[in-house]
Amino acid sequence: MRLDRSRTVIALLVVAIVISGALVTWGYYTNPRRPATPSYPTTTAELTPTAGAIPRTLGADFLGINLRATFAMQGAQGSAVAASGVHLVRWPGGDLGDRLDPLALNGTGLVYGGPGAPLPPATTAAEFVAWCKSVSCSAIVTLPGEIDNPSFASQEVGYFVQTLAFRPAYWEVGNEPDLWTHFGVAWADWAPGQTLGTDPTQYAQEVASYISAIRSVDPTTPIIGLPGVGVGGFGEESWVQATVQANGPNLSAVAIHVYPIAANLTGVGLAELFGDLNNSNGIPSRVAAAEATVAATCASCRLQVLIEEAGVASGATANTSAGFPWVTFEAAELVQAIESGSGGLAYWAAQGSYPGAWLSSNGAVQPTYTLVASLLNPLPATWEPTTLSSTLGGLYAVGLGGSASAPSVVVFVNANATWAVRANLTGLVGYAPSGAAVTWSNSTSAPVATSPMIGTTDTWFVPPDGLLAWRAVPALPTAASHALGAPAPAAGPIALSTGAAARGGSWSSAGPADGSAGGFAMARPLAASTPGRS
Repeated sequence: MRLDRSRTVIALLVVAIVISGALVTWGYYTNPRRPATPSYPTTTAELTPTAGAIPRTLGADFLGINLRATFAMQGAQGSAVAASGVHLVRWPGGDLGDRLDPLALNGTGLVYGGPGAPLPPATTAAEFVAWCKSVSCSAIVTLPGEIDNPSFASQEVGYFVQTLAFRPAYWEVGNEPDLWTHFGVAWADWAPGQTLGTDPTQYAQEVASYISAIRSVDPTTPIIGLPGVGVGGFGEESWVQATVQANGPNLSAVAIHVYPIAANLTGVGLAELFGDLNNSNGIPSRVAAAEATVAATCASCRLQVLIEEAGVASGATANTSAGFPWVTFEAAELVQAIESGSGGLAYWAAQGSYPGAWLSSNGAVQPTYTLVASLLNPLPATWEPTTLSSTLGGLYAVGLGGSASAPSVVVFVNANATWAVRANLTGLVGYAPSGAAVTWSNSTSAPVATSPMIGTTDTWFVPPDGLLAWRAVPALPTAASHALGAPAPAAGPIALSTGAAARGGSWSSAGPADGSAGGFAMARPLAASTPGRS
């Protein structure tokens, strides 16, 4: 499309995508209206390349999401994930890994452990595999461990490998064993009030027996040795040590589940919420402890530490802290996961009532989906180490792709409840002949096109509880490779094209009809919009 600079209006291009009745619009238009910038106490932060640091390869499957078998892969969940650019998925999701018998009723499956009789899931194993193949996903498949039945595990692996012709990226044994209450009990005999748990040594022995069962059918697929613990960081090191000590050479990774606030968020203010990112249950402390335990237990094993569930709080309930702060929190967690050296980060969850889910239970798009599918898509596969200099706490930033002095993507997160930031990126992006940025905070319903502050070249205003996303070469969504809500989404992310854009071009956005945050698209260079002011 050719841009006539003498015009002030660009023709509107819309790709409408429907997710269970919710409309998400991708559009181009000039001079988007921007709300007046509120007055905040403001300080300066500078992001520069880290001298002598070696870039790290993240890989295409670094970022992931948990899929729940209780939501259909042929509906909003599957289509949204397919369009997100995320390929690493974990199925059947959380505790369903221990409660789903995928072989029951000739492959229809049954979910145990709920009130009343067991019920079929919304997605069968065959339907999940068909979806996964269609989008070339990399899957972590959880085998039921709470029943402690290696024979059944070998049958399930055989069903996936031989009947469905599918090998996942990883197998794992159960979910969060420190929370089990029916250990060693057949599903048909599960009853309310049972308190049959396990301990690190028993679980490690179970993993050994499951490895033998898996290898009798599938000799090559990597195995995750620990699927989180279930009680945060409490006692986690003993579980890692026992599992690795008994099985280290036969494992490829151990996994942790990170929710810095263990319970619900009732009464938790914004400052406390963001402060918990760096508590002892946060990503930096947990990854460091797990890596140290692995190294001390089996130095030659070289196992990855995966964060296969991440969010704000495991028992989070919707309240005044819910909503946009999830975007800031989970963007900060991404930066922490990259800088900690973890092997990957999978958010919780693709769909459900959890406030941080990508989609609500009825399929409405939530802000956390926009973060991943729009701002982080595509996520470059390399990390370029940077140094963040500021007297203000609660700031997180990362450079991705390109080179140490010239990353292709910069994500700058201001997880501070009251202070705004002048984010100076001159040392990283001042070289760029093209580039554009958006900011997003709790005062806007969707990402807003932004320009450098008046009188500067590469300094942006980032409000409290907000973030800045910058790309060196804007990616322009020109078409959807599959419509959200389609029963059989095609492989690959939304089709993208690239084009030069002068710094100060805009990313424009329009939200869905229900008022929730939707996707955004980057427009070609426009007249500079009013920059943020302190």
